[in-house]
Amino acid sequence: MPPQENSHLTTEEGPASKPMDATDDSNKETETLENKCSFIVHPTVSLPVLNFLDMFSVALVVPLLNQYFRDAGVESASLRELLNSVFSSSQIIGSLVIGALSDSGVLSRKNILYLSFLGSAVSYSLIVYSGIQGLIISRVVVGAVKQTSTVSTSMISTYTSKDERSKHMGRLTACAAAAFMIGPAVGGYLYKHVDKKAPALIASLIFVLNFFIAAILLPNEKDILTAQAENSKEKNKSNKFKSFTKNLKSCFTSKELSAVVISTLIFHFVFRATSYSSMASYYEEMFGIEPHQRGYLSSYQSILSFLFQSFFVQSTLQYLGGEYKAVSAAAGAIAFATMMELSANFYLFLGLICPLVAVSNSILRLSLRSLVTLVAPKESLGSVLAALDVLQNAASVSVPFYRTILFKVMACACKEDPAATMTGDPCPRLWLTSSLFHWILATVLMAKLLSRRNVDTVKKNV
Repeated sequence: MPPQENSHLTTEEGPASKPMDATDDSNKETETLENKCSFIVHPTVSLPVLNFLDMFSVALVVPLLNQYFRDAGVESASLRELLNSVFSSSQIIGSLVIGALSDSGVLSRKNILYLSFLGSAVSYSLIVYSGIQGLIISRVVVGAVKQTSTVSTSMISTYTSKDERSKHMGRLTACAAAAFMIGPAVGGYLYKHVDKKAPALIASLIFVLNFFIAAILLPNEKDILTAQAENSKEKNKSNKFKSFTKNLKSCFTSKELSAVVISTLIFHFVFRATSYSSMASYYEEMFGIEPHQRGYLSSYQSILSFLFQSFFVQSTLQYLGGEYKAVSAAAGAIAFATMMELSANFYLFLGLICPLVAVSNSILRLSLRSLVTLVAPKESLGSVLAALDVLQNAASVSVPFYRTILFKVMACACKEDPAATMTGDPCPRLWLTSSLFHWILATVLMAKLLSRRNVDTVKKNV
């Protein structure tokens, strides 16, 4: 997962003329909270552990979802895509409902974590013990309740000063990255050599374990809320969350920001629309590997992304000439990798195509997010990021329907792939040809949107 850009955010919440006062206030507030709340283990330690276990459980199962879909009786590509859309839709609805309950005081952050862990445990159990109906319920439940990362980030901000916040946020991100480096490989091994149900059942047990760890180690939320109320009695209470409409408008306050936001949405949509990881037999047809080896591939790709982001991202961006050129170069590199994959063997895929795609995806995500923080007005950056997340979730809902249309068009253009394990999946090379067209178009559109004039404007604002 991409690390958060935090090098220039330390003074955004306070007056620019008195940054030290803002920092001192934050430090004093954190000290007061720590005095009023007793910890068995400090939340800056327990929350990264909870996040690692949570993401590890997810990583055990996600690369194997296609196999579980097939075991549950999903035999068509359109039904698989519908399940993916149901999951994305429930994510949006769940975040809105849980957010409203949290803001109104009905649910505390600790209770939201309980809901997330227990709901995920039930959901992953349904994957292996129910048919298609249970599978649909499973995707709805996990999409609606999965709020671990959001709540953990909020709680970390409560127990850290501004000086230390970036470090602890980075640890949360590092724990998630580490989980996805080892989880898929472990899940693939368990699926093949222990039992097909083992990854999902072990993930469910870890979610239950997380529930008990949270109950024991995390402080009482009532104490936190009381302490926060006492600390904020004399503070200005005029700061409220803007409505989504206002947040949405904040994404289009300037031509430069609009271009970056639209480019981000193009990348998000095309990346998901051209993905072949959810196609039931893509790797098996292209390279002759076994289904459980998808987990090993997923871990390999996560390790490549982590190494690049940890050691080479800054030097690469400088070499490419900044974020603007990096976006165009990375999108073009994915198009080139897709073209090579049309005639690649497994060793070329592992040795060249996988690293190129992993690095390019990391560059695109980091560069676009960095451009958002550079172009957006500082006073509305939070609103822009919140609205952008909702827009990306909305795009995720539409992607499965778009893919289903593509599948039907391809079925009309050529004969149905006889080797496909799910009815309606196109042959891999036809899908790669379509993906190549999508990435060429995305490269051209993003290069046009992020024009030189926009970049010059960004440089003036920095």
